[in-house]
Amino acid sequence: MHIPLVDILRCPRAHDDTWLVASIERAEARDIIEGVLGCPICSAEYPIREGVVDFGEAPAPMPYVAPREDEAVRLAAALDLTEARTVALLDGAWGAHAPLIRSMSPAQLLLVNPPEGVPSGDGISVVRGRVAPLAAGSVNAAALDAVENGEMVASVVRAVRGGGRLLGPAGASIPDGFTELVSDAEVWVAGLAAGASVNAPVPLTRRPPSPSP
Repeated sequence: MHIPLVDILRCPRAHDDTWLVASIERAEARDIIEGVLGCPICSAEYPIREGVVDFGEAPAPMPYVAPREDEAVRLAAALDLTEARTVALLDGAWGAHAPLIRSMSPAQLLLVNPPEGVPSGDGISVVRGRVAPLAAGSVNAAALDAVENGEMVASVVRAVRGGGRLLGPAGASIPDGFTELVSDAEVWVAGLAAGASVNAPVPLTRRPPSPSP
């Protein structure tokens, strides 16, 4: 877990928003390898093991997904991952492509429930949980995978800051507040206006099929 990214993590329990406190047992460079994140409000503790933060109630890890260079290039371009100060959230299967993205982009990547075998470290941070445990408006870009999980969708969308980008599957509706920038048969990319935020619940429904000609 990249130490600077600890500042944007939040306790997923229902209470006032606050930073988490890190207790570091072992670190390498600027990554926490072993330790604990503690919530000063509810006293919950979230262990960090082999660089991965466990926020509990995570779905079973999905099987290994082989990274693809074409998907990595598309993600990096669609989310505009050109600057080292950029933080991008990759949900679910999108995380499989993180090592390839890091080979072409200096952006910091935060993976939520990625497939098995995706390493943490070298600009890649991994968290597991039922939602994306992030502060509102804390990431520059995000890629959604599990659109059927309403809680996960809401937490990911809420984490995108004004001026940021959101990528989602073509079959899902674009959340309120976002404007479609580009789309193809597989995905859409939408932008959130600078200075805007999304704090209300975010229903993300499947688009109805297009009528037959």
